[in-house]
Amino acid sequence: MHIRGALFDLDGTLLDTEPIYDEAAQKLIDEFGNGEKIKWEIKQHIIGTPPKVHCKLFVDSYHIKLTPEEFQKRRDALLIEPFKKCKFKQGARETTHKFKYEIGIKVGIATSSSKHNFENKTNHLKDWLDEDIDVVITSDDGRIKAGKPAPDIFLLGAKELGVDPQECIVFEDAASGVQAALSAGIRIVVVVMEKNQRNTLEGLIYDKNKSKLIVLDSMDQFDFSIIKSKE
Repeated sequence: MHIRGALFDLDGTLLDTEPIYDEAAQKLIDEFGNGEKIKWEIKQHIIGTPPKVHCKLFVDSYHIKLTPEEFQKRRDALLIEPFKKCKFKQGARETTHKFKYEIGIKVGIATSSSKHNFENKTNHLKDWLDEDIDVVITSDDGRIKAGKPAPDIFLLGAKELGVDPQECIVFEDAASGVQAALSAGIRIVVVVMEKNQRNTLEGLIYDKNKSKLIVLDSMDQFDFSIIKSKE
């Protein structure tokens, strides 16, 4: 079966926004919580999940004297200015462009960001969105019943691209997003993740006869020869 659609996570996969999130969260932990530095042991369960999920985990884990809703509101205010300057991850823009114009398949974004935050991150990248991206699905889309690691967002993304999930390739950077893609029956899942974080992929449950997992250090390492071209 040909690959006919490519779906990309946004934060940490296409855009280098994770440090921006960390800095904002750390400010709130210092001001309203126990002052501990953010630990990977906790962050690995946060990356890729919807705001209402990870904001509660932050509040509970660092004893923050705010409700999850208050934490999210204050954090989002801290994110506005840094988002205006966020940059692409290594190889990201080149990859979406190649899929769209050289491989000849549709390209979509499936992100756990809200529509509001998505727009803040991409307002300065309108040319890229207009040129390379066919579909954008955000976590607050009313058609999504459950966020990552549930498969809903990728099933909806494939539907909006007009392809079967098994005709899709997904790029992710978080275990929750990888599990969501695998659970959706995505045929090829590419994980762009630092080596010291790959233990989070252990124990992922999926049918290896139906899905292929490829782990890379950066997106520009991706081998396009595994994708059949439009020719």
